[in-house]
Parts: sequence; C-alpha cells; structure tokens
Amino acid sequence: MEKVDLVHEMSASHRGRHERKFIVIETVFVIFAVFVIVAVPLLGYQVIKLRAEVEILQEEAAQHGKQTVSIDNLLSYFTPTDGVSAERIKRDVPSDEIDTEEPKLHLTFSGLPIELLRGLPGPAGRDGRDGRDGATGAQGPPGPPGLMGPPGEAGAKETEISESPLLPEEEKQALIQDIETYIYKQYKQNITHGGATYIRWGRKWCNNATGAQTIYDGVAASAHYTVHGGGGNYQCLPKMPQWGRYTDGEQSANWIYGVEYELHANNPFLGNNISPLQNQNAVCAACRIENRSSSMMVPGWLNCPADWTTEYQGYLMSSHPTHAGRSTFVCVDEDPEAYTHGQADENGGLWYTVESHCGSLPCPFYVQGRELPCVVCTK
Repeated sequence: MEKVDLVHEMSASHRGRHERKFIVIETVFVIFAVFVIVAVPLLGYQVIKLRAEVEILQEEAAQHGKQTVSIDNLLSYFTPTDGVSAERIKRDVPSDEIDTEEPKLHLTFSGLPIELLRGLPGPAGRDGRDGRDGATGAQGPPGPPGLMGPPGEAGAKETEISESPLLPEEEKQALIQDIETYIYKQYKQNITHGGATYIRWGRKWCNNATGAQTIYDGVAASAHYTVHGGGGNYQCLPKMPQWGRYTDGEQSANWIYGVEYELHANNPFLGNNISPLQNQNAVCAACRIENRSSSMMVPGWLNCPADWTTEYQGYLMSSHPTHAGRSTFVCVDEDPEAYTHGQADENGGLWYTVESHCGSLPCPFYVQGRELPCVVCTK
C-alpha cells in the first residue's frame, strides 16, 4: 500500500514538472509571436524611415556639392528610442600610406544590421524626364575658309536683257517713271529745311500762289544819285529798323536814301496798284521758298525755263547813266506798289527803266530803245 502511494506521488510530481515546462514553452512562443506581430512591422517602418532620411540627406548633399553624409547628421533624425545606431568602418592601411577613401557607414537597428532587414529588390523604375537645356556656350572660333565653288554661268548680254519678253517696254517705262517719282519725292523731303530766298522789288508781299513766304516787307534804298562813293547795290530795308550801338548826328555823311520811280513817256508797268508812279517811293519784300533750293533773275525774259517756277515778272530798272555813281540792275514787279508817304520829289536813289541798245547787243533779236522785261524763277 505504501509503495502504491509512493508511485502515485512520483507520477503526480512528474506530471507537474511536465506541465510547468509546457507552460514556459507556451509563454516563450506567445512572446515570440507578439514580437513577430508587433516588432517586425515596427522594425520595417523604422527601416523605411531610415532609408527615406538617407535619401533626403543624399539629395541635399548633392545639391550642395557634397558626396557624403556625416553620421552625426544621420543620427540626428532619430531619437534614442528608435534603436538606430551607426559607426564608420575604416580600412586597414599601412602606416606609410594615406587613406583617401571615405570610410563606409555601418547602420544597425536594435543591434541587427540594416542589410539583414532589407527586402527583395523591386522592379526597375521608369526613366526620369529630360533635364532642362543648358546655358548657351561661348561662340567658337571661325572655321577655316571653304573651298572655292565652281564658276557661274555667263550672264546674258545687254541686248538680251532689253529685249527680254519678261518685261514689256510699257512696263519698263512705267517702272522708270515710278523710280523717278520716288527719287523726286525724297529730294523734296530732304530740302524742306533749306529753301531759296529772293527780293521782290516793287511789291510789299510775296507770291502766295507759288508757296512763297514773306519774311519781311520794306522800302528800296540806295546811295544818293549824285555821289560818286557809297554803296553801288540796292537794299531792301525793313520798314521797322532795329538799332544797335549808335551816335546820333552826321559824322560820316555816308547816307542811304529811299528810291523813287522815274517814269515819263516810257512806262511799261500795269499801274493797277498805284498810278501815276512818277516820284513814288519804291517798296520791296524779302521772300523764301521752302521746297525749292535755287533762285535766279533772268533779264530779257518774261517766262522761266522748263521745270522752273515763275515767282514774278517785271522790268529791269537802274540808275540813270548820267548820274555820278553806279548801281545794280533790279527786276521790279510789273504791277508795282509804293510806300504811303506820297510822291514828293525828294530825289534820293532813282529808278529808270532799262532799254536795249543795238551794236554790241545782237539785233534784231534785241530792239533798239525797247524796255527790257525780266522774271524771277525758283527750282
């Protein structure tokens, strides 16, 4: 009986030890299962985070021209609880050599190498987009001269060009006319800042019909007809003078007088503006033509040459041949005017019509004793 009880006690004790061992094994399995369920995903998340941080650091280093990432910068992205550690692994080199290679970086997570936690390689990614065009480079040096080309074909003769059916004669003449018109317009535009000037003797105003502008109107003047000195040409004095520095009084006796018309039986003028003209004071006007650059007085003509514009017609006048001084010839308008001071016979400068005299002049083209006309032209 005692032996049977002893056997039963020994069996119960043996079962108890087996049960406790099973409980321990079961507990270890549960802990391992929890670790696999909880720690492995967490470990994978940390590995992914670590890889992302390493890629960010590598991109920043590439932008700043750096090729490596320091361990301190890498570890600064993790907290001590993350379980990430790193160390440099240096190569063994002889003492007489210098290690120029960057030490390798060994990363661990919870004591396990990161390489052991790396998954299978993924598929190859798609090609990236094309980069931007680079900056334009500096121009290179000129290349060597090229080889001489073959000689060209002989050109057509002048007669072949003029007789070419591609340009009929009418069209050729029209083209020439267009070119001449264009050149003339350009010429007129280029001379608008120039122009011609002349004196219109015997009138107070310039001929507006020809585009002439009156610069000023005045009185005809010259030296006295009895003096041997003084000026020999006629002047168109403005009616309102402008004085400079002067001394009143008669110091030099070099005086200038107004000019009077001296007309008797030989009066070729129209007389529409004033009549009679005898002893009237002659007037004048200074004129300017903006779009024509040349002017001239033609004695013995009433009309201007072709392509010239007639400014006014008139008759030649000058001093009397028996007077002491000489003077110039002027073209006085065919319908003259006079200054309003009247016709007092004051005899300063005197104007007489000019007549042709045969002999040295070619007659019968010129006629003995005939008053000579004149015309003022511009172009």
